[in-house]
Amino acid sequence: MTILPSRRHFRNLILLLVVGMGCLIALRLASSSPIHWLWALPLFYLAYLNWNAFFFVHPFRMRYWMLKGPDFASPVYEKVLFKSRDGLTLFGWYLPGRSDAVVVLVHGLGGSGLTMEIHAAFLLRAGYNVLLIDLRAHGSSDGDTSTYGVLEANDVAGAVDYLLSRGDIDANKIGVLGISLGAQAALRGALLSESIHALVLEGLGPADIQDRIVRRGAKPVTLWSKIVYAVTLFDQRVFNFFSGQHPTPLTVEIGKIAPRPIMLIACGKNEVLFNRLFYAAAKQSCTLWELPEARHAAALVLEPKEYPRRIIEFFNRSLHVNGEGG
Repeated sequence: MTILPSRRHFRNLILLLVVGMGCLIALRLASSSPIHWLWALPLFYLAYLNWNAFFFVHPFRMRYWMLKGPDFASPVYEKVLFKSRDGLTLFGWYLPGRSDAVVVLVHGLGGSGLTMEIHAAFLLRAGYNVLLIDLRAHGSSDGDTSTYGVLEANDVAGAVDYLLSRGDIDANKIGVLGISLGAQAALRGALLSESIHALVLEGLGPADIQDRIVRRGAKPVTLWSKIVYAVTLFDQRVFNFFSGQHPTPLTVEIGKIAPRPIMLIACGKNEVLFNRLFYAAAKQSCTLWELPEARHAAALVLEPKEYPRRIIEFFNRSLHVNGEGG
């Protein structure tokens, strides 16, 4: 599949180069006259934001994996192509299980479907069919812009549409497990597709400044909190400019999924605090597993036995599947 850079990609790259050149000029001037540091430091900070935004919006692709397929999870699989809800051609791996229940696995930023093989392995052992997908701008799928789950919602909904078209899947037994970016995409994908009946969201973080305001409990009142608020808002707007999207707050969106069951997995103390807010906003049918000592998106690493057990029990209960995946 040929991936051609978009106009947005070129524009963002040119902006990044221009700001980078400005930093070199600023550094040279500031080294000869300290007064120039007054404008050089803000420029360096802007360059830092631009750098982060660019590589978040245009992540490196895992094109040349030494693994050519999901053989670790299963020797039997299909390469599939399907359409996102907004028309992109996406790539995936379909791994057949022993039942008519299925779980879609959605990777994090810079990953691909193959990075979810370990998750696929324990779900297959439990009898589930599994679909590993490459989100837009990742792996072998179309697109060159990642949007923090906003447009990726179309990818998840498109994956569910593909599963429904196969004819061998029970429409009432479709679940999605997403990690980090994949969690954002899965949550928003559930808003587009009522056929998603259960969600596991690991590493969910704030998507909008409103999520951060709710986290603090009120709008900024002190000078320092106002400065932090302004910097955070500016940071978000830089990202929005690079991606062309404006994510809506998850503290609002997650409540729209009820009464479909959601399992939140929070790793790290800061992530735990945000996920408590999402848990409260989910209204009902939501469970929260807190792992304050784990690193982001590393719950399976910290709890290699407990993690599969909890995930399988959640999907079995939520999708009305027996212990053998039937």
